[in-house]
Amino acid sequence: MLLIQIIELITLTWASVLLLRFFLQRGGLSVSHPLAQLSMTLTDWIARPARKIIRPVKGWDTALPAAAFVVLLLVQMALIVVRLALGATFQPAQVPYAVMNSILYLTQAAAYALIACLIIQMVLSFADPYNPLMNTVCNVLQPFTRPFRFLRVGRIDFSGSLIFIALWLYTGVGVPYLRYLLRVWLF
Repeated sequence: MLLIQIIELITLTWASVLLLRFFLQRGGLSVSHPLAQLSMTLTDWIARPARKIIRPVKGWDTALPAAAFVVLLLVQMALIVVRLALGATFQPAQVPYAVMNSILYLTQAAAYALIACLIIQMVLSFADPYNPLMNTVCNVLQPFTRPFRFLRVGRIDFSGSLIFIALWLYTGVGVPYLRYLLRVWLF
């Protein structure tokens, strides 16, 4: 069971990096930036072949989230095989559970990528507000923080804090509860 949790954690972390790359590209980060270089190094092995199959849609590099979903789904299917090899019995509901669980993992990875953007924004606002990464992160987060701009007090903007709390609650409470409901519903 511990091995399965480690595999899921590694896969979720990798999917978060892939989606962080997706968000930062959309925000306009230069490919020469070290963070872009790191994310490209970690994810190019799947991003390049995925781009040959899935074309961008309206400027969005849709191959990146699609590749993340495919890898998450393949890992979920592989975990079914591992459980069967360990003596579990096959239940037909395992396949739709794996698909829906992969969707939940994808949304969780996106939430973690956005949390990373919020943390980067917070650190840069104090350390180096004129860093080129700051503009990119603001571009990524603007659609999420715009409805909460009324939370600005002077130079301090609390909209990011509200988004952070919402994302943290989603990843810590919402996803486990949805996974529980999914398991109850299907099994």
